[in-house]
Amino acid sequence: MRPRQLPMIGVAGVVAASALVVVGLQGMPVAAPLAAGPAAPVAAPPRAVSSLAGTTPDGGATATADEALVLDPALIRLFDYYLTTVGERPLSEIQAQVERDLDGRLAPRAAGQAKDVFERYLQFKTALKSQRPAKAGARSVDTLREGLRLMLALRATYFSEAESQALFGAQDAQASAALARMAIEQDPALDAQQRRERLAALDARLPANERAQREAPLAVVRLEEAAQRIRAQGGSEDDVYRMRAAATSPEAANRLADVDREEAAWKARIAAYLAQRAALLSSQAGDEARAAAMSELRNRLFTPEEQRRLAAYEG
Repeated sequence: MRPRQLPMIGVAGVVAASALVVVGLQGMPVAAPLAAGPAAPVAAPPRAVSSLAGTTPDGGATATADEALVLDPALIRLFDYYLTTVGERPLSEIQAQVERDLDGRLAPRAAGQAKDVFERYLQFKTALKSQRPAKAGARSVDTLREGLRLMLALRATYFSEAESQALFGAQDAQASAALARMAIEQDPALDAQQRRERLAALDARLPANERAQREAPLAVVRLEEAAQRIRAQGGSEDDVYRMRAAATSPEAANRLADVDREEAAWKARIAAYLAQRAALLSSQAGDEARAAAMSELRNRLFTPEEQRRLAAYEG
């Protein structure tokens, strides 16, 4: 029998695109199989979980004026926030905490509907874990596309089309777009110019906000490349500042200049440390004296947090 459907209002949300295809095809970790039946009531407060220490719940749960649950991606993000602790504690304990959270956010009618969605989401994720996509072509994009097709078919047994669109629509669209890009990048029939043209055409069809999100990191990279060219051609830091201010704003140029100064100071400290470390390592001091001198050197030049980065420079 098909699980029951809920009153629903579709709300657009922003879902992170990175690794959507792979993550979307994963189910519940093996360490925590779904318990049969509803979770037993837990009277005690939830125990602290190290992986959630210092964090606040992601996502959210909202209702309409007449106390009907609003289905949107934020609800799934809330569920996934707690499900990241699978393996650290029993699933029944996670489910009890999610239900307490929902009771604190929502009126009884909406909370009950949200708990129903969570129960079906758990069932779907557990079933997804045991699903294996059929063998596709040699390209990884073919395997991922087949996995996505099977995942969508499985999800349709737990959620109606309207529910899936409201809860997962943005995620599905981004996964499809990521697969389209992969297909172009892995197409052996395309040369470099054709690949660039097709990727550009694909980007041009993205919504304006998604295009801006995609282009923002590239703009920073281009700005840094321009700064490196100016320096390589003998330009001064004032030349770099004027270029950055013209491309962004004086405030942004000032922040980037601060980053440059911090990076230069860090490199200078690293150079001094490596030189003094090499001298200590080549000294005739005993192991105990050398270790004490090395510790003093690190403590003099770096904070405890910075010292964690030193291994990358020490080889």
